[in-house]
Amino acid sequence: MTRSVAVVGAGAAGLVAAGFAAAGGATVTLIERTKDGGRKILISGGGRCNVLPSVLAPDRFVTASPPHLLRSMLRAWPLHEQRAFFEDELQIPLVLEEESGKLFPRSNRAKDVRDALVSFARGRGASVQFETTVSGIARSEGGFTLQTSNGSLSCDRVILATGGLSVPATGSDGIGLRIALEFSHDIVDTYPALTPLLADGSRHSALSGVSLTVRLRAKDANNKTIETHGGFLFTHRGYSGPSVLDISHVTELGSQVIRAQWASLSVEDLSGKDEFVVSILSRKIPQRLAEQLLRECAIPQDRRTSSLKRDERNALIEAVTSYALPWTGNEGYKKAEVTGGGVALTEVDPKTLESRKVKGLYLCGEMLDAFGPIGGHNFSWAWATGRAAGLAAGNLR
Repeated sequence: MTRSVAVVGAGAAGLVAAGFAAAGGATVTLIERTKDGGRKILISGGGRCNVLPSVLAPDRFVTASPPHLLRSMLRAWPLHEQRAFFEDELQIPLVLEEESGKLFPRSNRAKDVRDALVSFARGRGASVQFETTVSGIARSEGGFTLQTSNGSLSCDRVILATGGLSVPATGSDGIGLRIALEFSHDIVDTYPALTPLLADGSRHSALSGVSLTVRLRAKDANNKTIETHGGFLFTHRGYSGPSVLDISHVTELGSQVIRAQWASLSVEDLSGKDEFVVSILSRKIPQRLAEQLLRECAIPQDRRTSSLKRDERNALIEAVTSYALPWTGNEGYKKAEVTGGGVALTEVDPKTLESRKVKGLYLCGEMLDAFGPIGGHNFSWAWATGRAAGLAAGNLR
């Protein structure tokens, strides 16, 4: 008996799911609304595709669901096995970027990764229908009927791998989340995550283009401290860079205070030989930022350490080590790398990704309630959940 499986969405999770379902002996149809699929793969890493992190950090993932479910799903396909899949199965050698801890294809071409995944799915027997949209899915006798722009399609099982709402220019439209809701799944409220922040342009407009490595911290919805470390960039609209993207989701929780440690600064740093305070700061942070912090602390630019008042010194140390970063919002889904929220992890079997509400329906990838920091973690999530769904849906038992 041959089982028929429809996979909706040819992104990271969907391509892997289709390949593994077909490898299990199922007749697989992969449906994708764009003309070539894998659009987020193509734009990731500045067109280089950060395939995986060198070290996976499950504790840095964000989910409103029980964390043990997330860890269980990630463990189903360990990082070293994922790397072996890309290097041995897909013939995509990965190279570690030491500074960032990210793994990129040796060619530095995201297109090579996308094309290899499409070839993997097709090579295992999956039929791919590009430029095809799905408007709805209904249960039918023995399976499902999909309404597509190419007509109706009947199948035994369905894998939803449609992504979330982030970067709609890549084809993400939330159809999978709407279908999951129609099937009465519990959906954690969605929001843009890993996205640049917006700020009042007048305050830091002179700093646009300034970059440095910083440490940011804030409280999450459970009053737990979140801390990020990495590159920070002042933009003409606000702030960007890895440290900002990784903490941006707190801005969706309401009026959260984000504090920046631009550098270390102590009383001893300001109490040595007599020199200009701005000179001391400029050895630690970019000069334009040093001058800006002095202005905000109402300290003259020509102030020397010998004449620095105690309250000025304390205010300056606070500004350098625990600066309350002013923000007004974020760039939204247009610039978000992932979608926060989604189908609660409790709604699927953690081993098979099959829906607990609808037998024969599988959900994977970004549409689930989980996302990790930048650096390949979200691809690792997509590969792991896509493979689990594909293996289970393609199983003939």
